[in-house]
Amino acid sequence: MVVDQNNQQNATQPLLAVRNVTLHYAPRRFFGAARPTISAVQDVSLELFAGKTLALVGPSGSGKSSLARCIPLLEQPSAGQILYRGVNLSTLDRKTLKTVRREIHLIFQDSASALNPRLTLEEILAEPLVIHEAGRTAGTIRKRICEAMEQVELPEKWKSRRPLELSGGQRQRVAIARSLLLRARVLILDEVLSALDLSAQGQIANLLLALQTHHQLAFLFITHDLSMASLLADEVAVMRAGRIVQRGSPAEVFTVNLQSTSSPLLRNSPSRETVPATLISADK
Repeated sequence: MVVDQNNQQNATQPLLAVRNVTLHYAPRRFFGAARPTISAVQDVSLELFAGKTLALVGPSGSGKSSLARCIPLLEQPSAGQILYRGVNLSTLDRKTLKTVRREIHLIFQDSASALNPRLTLEEILAEPLVIHEAGRTAGTIRKRICEAMEQVELPEKWKSRRPLELSGGQRQRVAIARSLLLRARVLILDEVLSALDLSAQGQIANLLLALQTHHQLAFLFITHDLSMASLLADEVAVMRAGRIVQRGSPAEVFTVNLQSTSSPLLRNSPSRETVPATLISADK
C-alpha cells in the first residue's frame, strides 16, 4: 500500500497539496476547423490541512469547479501534481487510487442530481459500502448507515424515503453522510450552500463545523458567498481567470477587496452583509 491510511497526519504538513496544476481543454473541431485550447486552470498551488477550511472564491468561470474536479483526478491535469499525504496521485495504480478516493469526496450544489431518485436513503447510503467494502455483512452495513444518519441529524425512520421526498438541505445531509460512511478526510464542497434558503444554510454550515471538529476534516469550500466564506474559512484564496490571484486570512482578503471599487470578486458575489445564520464558530 503506497499511502499509509493509518498514520497520524502531522498538523504542520498539508493533508492535501495542489502543486502548479494546469488544466487545458481542447474543444472539439467542427468541419475541420481548429479551435484554440481553453485554459481552465493555470499554475495553481494550494494546501489543505486537517481540521481546517480553505475557501476558494471568485467570479463564475474563474476555474474553481474545474480545479475541484482535478483534485480527485476526475479531470486529469495537463501539468502539476496532486499530493495526498505526500503521495502524487497520478503515480498510483487504479486499485490504489480507488482506495485513496474514498478519503477525498466532492459534494456538489445540486444534491438531487447526485442521488439516484429511484433508490431509498438506505439503498443510497449502502451503495458506497457495497462497492468499496466487499465482505461487509448486512447487519454491519445497517449499523454503519444508522450511525451516519445520526451524525448528520437525519431520523433513522427516514431510511425508506427517496431523495425527491426530501428538502435541499436534507439531501445535502445525505450526501455528507455518504462521505462519512467511507471515512472521508477531505471534503470538496462546491457551492453546497448556495441553493438552500438562509435557515438551511445556517443548519448545514453548523453541521459541517461540528463534523470537522469531531473528525478533523479538511474542507475546500468553494463559494460565491463572501459572508459565509468569512465565517467558515481559516484561509481564503481568490481565483480569477484560472489563477490564484490573492491568498490570506478572511480579514486580509475581504478588507482589500472592500477597499477596491473595481474588484471583480465583489461584483460577482452576494453582499457580505447577508449573514445566513448564527454559526457554532464565527471567529475562525
